[in-house]
Amino acid sequence: MTVILVFSIVISCDWKIHQLDIHNVFLNGILHEEVYIKQPSGFVDFALPSHVCRLHKSLYGLKQAPRVWYTCLNGFLLSIGFHAFKVDTSLFIFSVDADICYLLVYVNDILLTGSNSLLLQRLIQLLSSESKLCDLDIVHYFFGIEVMPIGLGLML
Repeated sequence: MTVILVFSIVISCDWKIHQLDIHNVFLNGILHEEVYIKQPSGFVDFALPSHVCRLHKSLYGLKQAPRVWYTCLNGFLLSIGFHAFKVDTSLFIFSVDADICYLLVYVNDILLTGSNSLLLQRLIQLLSSESKLCDLDIVHYFFGIEVMPIGLGLML
């Protein structure tokens, strides 16, 4: 529902919307708990084959990976002035003076929109300083919803 709300705001206010993709999203999170894995095949220490590896960072396939990534992103967004939306934790709001921006997260896909395009560019620079990202510019798919620009609006 929040996705539809954000798209409705974009259309009604005629705002630009950026789709950002964070590279290697699950490799960016620092683990704050002890997690051990078997030695990966091809990297087994033959002198100590029964030993395990302690992870310091998250890996793909690790069940904690999405939570670790979200915690990392949440902390960063709060540190640069975003506020978490109370009803839906995937939406973050940034406001300064009369300008407002909305950032919507779904795993490694991010939608960023707002009333000031210079502010959007600044926020994209801040995000890219924290994690490698790609600005896909035009939204094609988000949260399983196909998005097509038509005339002055979007078709979902």
